[in-house]
Amino acid sequence: MGNKDGLAPAIVAALGDTDASHPLVDVFGGMCSVAGAMATTDRPAWANDIQHFAVLAARCMLTSRKGPPDRCEMEKRLAPWYRTNLAALRERFGDGVEAERRALRSGDSAMYGAGGDAWPQVGSDAEFAAEAGRLRMDPTAFPYRLATITFSWGYFGVAQAMQLDSLRFAIDRARGEKQISGPEADWCRLALLGAASRISSSPGHFAQYLRGDSTASLDRIQLQRKRGAWDWCLAGLDRLEPYGNVEWRRQNRVFRQDTDGDKLWTLLDAAVGGKAIVYADPPYSKEHYSRYYHVLESLERYDYPQASGVGRYRPDRFRTPFSVKTEVEGALRDLCGRVADRGWTLALSYPNSGLLTAGLGLNLGDVLHEKFSDVRLAFETGTEHSTLGGRHGDSRKQVSEYLWIAS
Repeated sequence: MGNKDGLAPAIVAALGDTDASHPLVDVFGGMCSVAGAMATTDRPAWANDIQHFAVLAARCMLTSRKGPPDRCEMEKRLAPWYRTNLAALRERFGDGVEAERRALRSGDSAMYGAGGDAWPQVGSDAEFAAEAGRLRMDPTAFPYRLATITFSWGYFGVAQAMQLDSLRFAIDRARGEKQISGPEADWCRLALLGAASRISSSPGHFAQYLRGDSTASLDRIQLQRKRGAWDWCLAGLDRLEPYGNVEWRRQNRVFRQDTDGDKLWTLLDAAVGGKAIVYADPPYSKEHYSRYYHVLESLERYDYPQASGVGRYRPDRFRTPFSVKTEVEGALRDLCGRVADRGWTLALSYPNSGLLTAGLGLNLGDVLHEKFSDVRLAFETGTEHSTLGGRHGDSRKQVSEYLWIAS
């Protein structure tokens, strides 16, 4: 998610001459690349994001008192619950597992596609849609089956979806029975989301899934279907590691708010108690990013949403004015005003290919000068941005990334 891993050290360096006691507030936190990079300094790093799955990641990576729990211990505590849910799903959906495996073994794209079209899911089957509606009222009903009735024979194989559901059931039940703690459950859910990303049959995001309509696509699906969610989730507990040390993480805060509303800023006013640096890396294209991560959002919220379209999207995906050409300028001016009115510093990342720059032709320095007296271009550097699937060409493109600092 995002492309700030490579730029994060440069952003940290650019802020080096500002007071380290002022917290950095990353208001479009994402996967915490920039906030996490602050661990090399003494500066507190606070993160905000509207997506539930991103907030889970921030909570684990920025504020946890301990790292991920021991893999072997979690395997022992989760396995009985996992097997219980999986057995119930196999009894109901076992025929679908075998049908999908036969279609994949055939190597016949038409057979695989026909099987996928015939497989019921919430977005195409009235009975499944009604079932999801009932489960929305009682999402902890046994057996867990959100992924199985929504995303199987699409982003995941039927067997993989059953495994994801059973993992979530095991985490929730073990937490409810006090066999694992709340923080341990958070780490396990984050590892589950990592597993979902690793095993998904998709082009690097969740806006769409591979259809198997070509030899290369079907080969890729066959390879991905061999990956088991249970093994990848447990392996994730070994791979994950929080940023910084526990003393640094104790200073940090995580919020889940829309930057356009008043709630985030009211919370920050109460928490900051002085000066702050607001780091903003807003969406820059007309694509609403929530479409690219909706599967992760649903797996974290586990709320049995409706599904629509080929991508089986949830109906309440977040829409940001930063991705609307007629609204983005107003959104930027609103952000600048909120930061400037508080006497805080704004660090703004933005590319030359964005809606504000390439789309509207705005000079960001001029816009910042309307609210701030001290504005400087900290750096301009070449980087690569994902084209989010590369439907019309290369999957990545070269752009110039700017970092403006205004106070």
